[in-house]
Amino acid sequence: MFMQRRVRYVIPGVFGCLLLLLPVICAGGEQALGMVRSSHAASLGGVPVPGSEVIFDGDLLTTSEGGNALVELRPGTRVGIAGNSSVRFVRDGKMVRAELVTGVVVSESTGKTVMVVTTPGYQFAPAQEGKCRYVVQLSKEQATVAAAMNGAVIIKSGKANASYVLHEGNYAAISASAIAMPGQSAGAGPEAPHAGTARNVTPDVMVQRRGQRVETALKGDDGIGTGDIVTTRQNGRLRIVLADGSLLDIGTGSTLKIARYEPQPRRTQIELTSGHMRVRVVKLSQPGSSWTVQTPTALIEVAGTDFIVEAQPNATTVFCIEGLTSVRNIEPAITGHVILYGGRFTTVARGATPSEQQVATNLVLQSQIDQTNVGPPEPGGPGEVMPPAPVGWHIGSLSQAASAGLIVGAAAGAAAAIVIPLAIASPSAF
Repeated sequence: MFMQRRVRYVIPGVFGCLLLLLPVICAGGEQALGMVRSSHAASLGGVPVPGSEVIFDGDLLTTSEGGNALVELRPGTRVGIAGNSSVRFVRDGKMVRAELVTGVVVSESTGKTVMVVTTPGYQFAPAQEGKCRYVVQLSKEQATVAAAMNGAVIIKSGKANASYVLHEGNYAAISASAIAMPGQSAGAGPEAPHAGTARNVTPDVMVQRRGQRVETALKGDDGIGTGDIVTTRQNGRLRIVLADGSLLDIGTGSTLKIARYEPQPRRTQIELTSGHMRVRVVKLSQPGSSWTVQTPTALIEVAGTDFIVEAQPNATTVFCIEGLTSVRNIEPAITGHVILYGGRFTTVARGATPSEQQVATNLVLQSQIDQTNVGPPEPGGPGEVMPPAPVGWHIGSLSQAASAGLIVGAAAGAAAAIVIPLAIASPSAF
């Protein structure tokens, strides 16, 4: 039976390092997609894997009860396969599809996306370049569960031209009968790289997509791209969840643009032309990262802070709720800045340095918060909950489920209990 299969080359010792240095390995005229770096009770096309083995286009890797396998496609791109799982690896242009037939896989990448995980109904991929780890499970009944353990994941539907961003620390359980997606496209197209997702959107919120001249109504779960201009009118409010988990709560009568969003290192620039905005920034830790808000008169720099900005044509007031906030005039020639502490505020008038910081009373702070409040606190991020999902979808937080290795699939038709094997889900496995 072994002779009926194409000839494979097991690369021992130092030659195995070639996989880490070369995009492909040629063997018998074929290009290898990657290599099984370690395995137990695993087989390729029905032939037991002798520890390590080369993966070719179209190969089906299967693990038995208690088995596992770790496949490396490129440096920094790996997929762990749990027991009782079957995965077919297929070349798709410059990408590799890991087609999950049944079972559980854990995908990890640390750079540019070169692999996507697919099931019969969905495709899963990192939402941006950088480190990302996510789990996908497909039951024999075709129920699907995805968990974003590190970084955000884009879920694309094969049944409709729609996608959904699953943020870090959350999971989605999708029944086999699900036909809808929670919202429309999560991205704003190739001309506007994805930066965030709209949440808690009330009527009277408009968006002008980058490169377009007309405004359209913004809906919950719509994607926000860099360069998009969002406007809240008389009754409009919304929350924008950025791909890094930071939150923007936008009050009525506001106009803003996400001028820059880069995930690695994190560089974010928000332009608030007018109105009220509360910002809760996930703490910056990577060297080279920056997070700024610009208004007509002020430049605000933070490293992980909860603050409110009130922007008017000739003056900006900044309220620091928690953490530290650096505030200066938008004009570089006007020197001087103020470091705000929690409970303090300052005003930056056109052509002037920031005013001396003052203590904001609880009544004043609450009034400012009320002007940006978009609804009750939401679990899953700094106060965030996923919006109501359509029938067949259930979205929840991993905050407790991940530590126990257990997710409860509440969607009708999904497995009652979906277990993520911690042995392959933990970073040490890679």
